[in-house]
Amino acid sequence: MNDLPPHLLVLVLTAALALFVVLAARRRRRLEREALAAKWVWLLRKQEARQSTGARLLQVLSVHQRVRRGSKASIRWCAGGAVQDAWFDDWHVPPGAFVLVTGNVGRGPHNRIRNVLYVEPGHVHGWVPASAPKAWHRQQALRAPLLGRW
Repeated sequence: MNDLPPHLLVLVLTAALALFVVLAARRRRRLEREALAAKWVWLLRKQEARQSTGARLLQVLSVHQRVRRGSKASIRWCAGGAVQDAWFDDWHVPPGAFVLVTGNVGRGPHNRIRNVLYVEPGHVHGWVPASAPKAWHRQQALRAPLLGRW
């Protein structure tokens, strides 16, 4: 190692460090994807377990308003795809989130819409960010070629 030029040694060490950084970032992304995929599976299992209580899965399409007491949002029910307005009491719901809820439908006092879903804090049974189903699908796609080899 004494007969290596100093610039070559620096180049080798720099390349090794760059490889370490790339591999660490790839591992971190894989672990994050696995965690999101696990959250999605957890939410689907929770939905099955709470089905008898009337809990249903929805996705927050957009948030119209955030105030101190909660969020006004447009939602889409995952089963059936119906779209409606919702009020999440005491929660600033993230746009795109998938939320497992029970709630009451009523008339909006300010906009006179008859079909507003009111979700109180105790009616939220779980939620995941919008990227969770995509992470699960990606994880399944990456596993499929491995399973086919056996």
